[in-house]
Amino acid sequence: MNKALLALALFGVCINSVWAQSEPPRDIRVVYIDRAEDPFYDPPVQTDGVIRVENKRPIAGAELAMKDVSTLGRAANVHFVLEHRTVPSDGDVAAKIKAVAEGSPAFVLLDLPHDDLVVAAKTVPAGSLALVNVRDTSDDLRKSLCGTALFHAIPSQTAFSDALVQLMIRKNWKRILTLVGSEPEDFERAKIFAASAKKFGAKIVDTKPFIAGNDPRNREENSTALMTGESDYDVIYLADSTGDFGRFVEFRQVKPRPVIGSEGLQASAWHRAAERYGAPQVNHRFERDAGRPMSDMDWSAWVAVKAMAEAVAREKAMTGAAISSALLSGKVEIEMTKGIPGSFRAWDHQLRQPIMLHTANAVIAMAPIEGFLHENSVLDTLGLSERDTDCKTK
Repeated sequence: MNKALLALALFGVCINSVWAQSEPPRDIRVVYIDRAEDPFYDPPVQTDGVIRVENKRPIAGAELAMKDVSTLGRAANVHFVLEHRTVPSDGDVAAKIKAVAEGSPAFVLLDLPHDDLVVAAKTVPAGSLALVNVRDTSDDLRKSLCGTALFHAIPSQTAFSDALVQLMIRKNWKRILTLVGSEPEDFERAKIFAASAKKFGAKIVDTKPFIAGNDPRNREENSTALMTGESDYDVIYLADSTGDFGRFVEFRQVKPRPVIGSEGLQASAWHRAAERYGAPQVNHRFERDAGRPMSDMDWSAWVAVKAMAEAVAREKAMTGAAISSALLSGKVEIEMTKGIPGSFRAWDHQLRQPIMLHTANAVIAMAPIEGFLHENSVLDTLGLSERDTDCKTK
């Protein structure tokens, strides 16, 4: 009798399995939104001697991720679909976001200028859909738009500065000379770096503005020797967003000191020379498909899609609201090929992740640096903490 009941139960399991597999896979729609004629992607002007990197739209990262998550999709009996929507150069981003949201996508990637991201965040009700920023690193988006539908896969400027300072502290290079360019972005970077230095116990011994050019009246602001010859420091931090002067500092400074920031040792979400945790395979696949190295933005689009797929496969989240909730629950661990699984912070919706510290052709270290601890996660030693914002964890 027991054998008969067992056989009947096994038969039922088999029938249910066959029935489940016979159901057609459910489409999970991922929408990538950008803006036409976006100046951010204009070819750089190379007439001033500065070698600038041309920005490329990171949809290629999302396309690679769609291939990489196909196995998860088959296991969950879903089919991930990537759709590309473009806001006209003079179009209304709020109208486009509303139209996309009304189509009930599961996930949205935003490759948009800063002001468009602000509009997008205020257009969709919080919790109804995850709108993921894969491009903008500015701190103010994390501080002022918490509690909205906006998520951030790319790190913040504070995370980059924190990573650099942690390594300086670890090496006991605590006295820092800061050289600042003339762009508003340079002043903002220097301000953020100074806050990171204070946070971890380093000291900015001097901050000097740099004025590009050969005007002899500005010798103290355009001579590397004069700017680096007086102060007593262990390292030079450069805030030079346009590359006007930073390229001339290393090896022209008076004292033999390392250079970090815009030149020398830099902080990034991703680098083509990463050699551990499966990164070479990701880089190889991306370069094979896209014909170029993977950028921070490419990686951010790639990991955002992976996060969505994990929420679908592990938490059975099939709608925009369910995926948003799952990502903020702390239950979804995201494999990022950086050695530590990531997750999204509940207060500012920032993806927790290590930062790569690198030269032009080698990754030197991964932050958080050993020895820096946090009560919740070592990854929370990087970037804005909840007390740095007006965000409140629900």
